[in-house]
Amino acid sequence: MDREFIITYLKRKNYWWKTRLVEPVDKGTLRSEYIEKIQNISKLDRIICLTGIRRCGKTTILFQYIDYLLKISEPNKIIYIKIDDLIGKIDSLHDVLNIYHELTGVDPSMEAVYFLLDEIHVHKGWQSELKYYIDSHAKCKFIISGSSKTLLYLEASESLAGRITFIDVFPLTFREYLHFNDMILSKPDNQFPSPDNFDDIEKAFYSIIEYKHSIIYYLGQYFNTGGFPEWFKIKDIDQWYRTIVEDYFALILFKDIVSVFRVKDPLLLDTLVRDIASFSTNRFSYKGLSDRLGVNRETLKLYLYYLQSSMMVFVADVYTPSNKAVEKREKKLYFWEEGLRRALTLDKDDGKTAENIVAWHLIKRGCESKPYFRPFYWKNKHEVDFVYADSHILIPVEVKYKEQIKASDIKGLIEFLDLYNLESGVVVTKDLFKIDKIGRNKGFFYL
Repeated sequence: MDREFIITYLKRKNYWWKTRLVEPVDKGTLRSEYIEKIQNISKLDRIICLTGIRRCGKTTILFQYIDYLLKISEPNKIIYIKIDDLIGKIDSLHDVLNIYHELTGVDPSMEAVYFLLDEIHVHKGWQSELKYYIDSHAKCKFIISGSSKTLLYLEASESLAGRITFIDVFPLTFREYLHFNDMILSKPDNQFPSPDNFDDIEKAFYSIIEYKHSIIYYLGQYFNTGGFPEWFKIKDIDQWYRTIVEDYFALILFKDIVSVFRVKDPLLLDTLVRDIASFSTNRFSYKGLSDRLGVNRETLKLYLYYLQSSMMVFVADVYTPSNKAVEKREKKLYFWEEGLRRALTLDKDDGKTAENIVAWHLIKRGCESKPYFRPFYWKNKHEVDFVYADSHILIPVEVKYKEQIKASDIKGLIEFLDLYNLESGVVVTKDLFKIDKIGRNKGFFYL
């Protein structure tokens, strides 16, 4: 343990001990949704863990929470540590808490001290060390973050079961993207209208209709840039694409996946990611993809697992009541972050982009309503782009990013509604908002 380094680090990194405020450059634009979630969970005796793809804004959210804590706590009882900075400097997290106690005179086991530990997954054994404080009923609180969701789940599943709550942090949703562009839209009564309730959707639509032309402008920008918050510091598309390919992509691939999971063939992983970026939103089979890449199926499945765990891609199964049938059917691959996908491929197919963005917005909503939410599509004679299924809703969603919709565009929706005896489906279009009724009380919402 390097005691002097840790003392110097704590004093320098936690500048609000003296200033009593968080610098605007660290605080950024408020993402209130996540701060509210942390506030609600902090009432429980739990470790709070923020997970999400690298550079999606986890660190900024931690600083925003520090800003909130400064209103209710003494500054020197709020400690931020980027665990990467202490590699080779500490033997365990106990070193940090003990030195903090000696430095400030505040005993973390006896007082409400907040430790915000960023990128916790790089420290081996973190879960057992934090478990010690939970089991001993220490009064200190831990808010941690990590980029590898599945790895964090696996490491915490045994020793911290029932003691940790995970919050998924996503790149900016389109509403957040508008907020970052100083377009703060009035929220409808129901902030997240139900996708099967046209009245809720209609209220939400008319609450923002006066901003339509500005929204369309920023949507085109969002298609190109994606939702990484750092775009708002760069604001040059060529430089942005270089940054997210040379910096973001390399860090996510090699620091969050290759090094964490000890990937044996990094070149194959790189090739797989770029391949997925090119055919995102398309169906695939393990056999077809493994044949094209020249790799066996088990290795392919393992690498896809790594990519999903780091929230770089997600896989949608075909919707069917039989789990056995799912394994044999083709799946759909989606690239999680559209700005990175475009930077890797230079593909500006707005139809593909729209489907990709609609899918991950629905997945975000699903993850908030149902633990272990699974994305689906559907394929029989015709196809449905996305099937949203949680404990309360089953609804097909078709993305047709164009102004005019033909009968042939909704054949899959009609087939799905008939098969599952449902009353409504959603068609996401470029510039159309209405409700259509067809036979047997079936209806479609065009958005």
